[in-house]
Amino acid sequence: MDIITSHELFRMTGTFSIIDARASGFSNGHIPQSQNMNWKDFTEEKPSFFNLLFGHPERWGRVASSCVVEAQLRQLGLSHDRLIVVVGSPDGWGEEGRVAWNLLYWGAQKVALLDGGFSTWKKSGYPVESGRAAKVIQGDFNLKLNHQCRAKMKDVENFLKSTAHQFFDVRTLKEFNGQKVPGQKRGGRISGAKLIEFKSLYQKDGTYISGFELTKLIGDGSTKIPVTYCTGGVRSALLAVLIEARLGIRAINYEASMWEWSQDPQNPMEK
Repeated sequence: MDIITSHELFRMTGTFSIIDARASGFSNGHIPQSQNMNWKDFTEEKPSFFNLLFGHPERWGRVASSCVVEAQLRQLGLSHDRLIVVVGSPDGWGEEGRVAWNLLYWGAQKVALLDGGFSTWKKSGYPVESGRAAKVIQGDFNLKLNHQCRAKMKDVENFLKSTAHQFFDVRTLKEFNGQKVPGQKRGGRISGAKLIEFKSLYQKDGTYISGFELTKLIGDGSTKIPVTYCTGGVRSALLAVLIEARLGIRAINYEASMWEWSQDPQNPMEK
């Protein structure tokens, strides 16, 4: 996992793929040769208004893993021997972190985030395309699930019984203190979690915080394994991949997060 600048990407040669993870705005402007990828299309059940009424929120954040996913990734031109550069926006919800984390879970070996996202690329004066994504040569990506970067609900239950893990809540202060969002059955947080507000992961110019700043947020000198969560594993995925990229530490993302955890009244929560 790495973080590269717009200048580095512009000067890059060789074989690589660019995935634009922004929730909107792709057709209005994107980096040439980018492919658009919405994290919601790669979940067990897509978060939507219809599913808010009739769906199963505990499935909304869970990452999908099947031969269908493999085919979709190949259509995006992805392969294991190519660097995959994921582009987001500091005005979003960390979608680029979730897509990067998805790729790592699916077994991608070379993944990088574009520092500052599309807005920084555009401000730097580099080429921009609009309209639909350009056609790319089909890749040969093979799913090789990396279970070490993912926590399921049973894992979280076990982690809470040990002293080897530290939970980080990557939401807002209001959510941390009990505010519910659509699909969340109970308000509150996982017991013992430390709040790291999502917006604190970006600097004022939209680039990601440094390793030094990140260390100040998560704490220095801890031997505990970081476990991140939020509402549906999007904001928390960004923290998880930043910890790996900036600090070289393996972090675990509980991607089903509060959409799943809050459904079961037996799961301990505090306010």
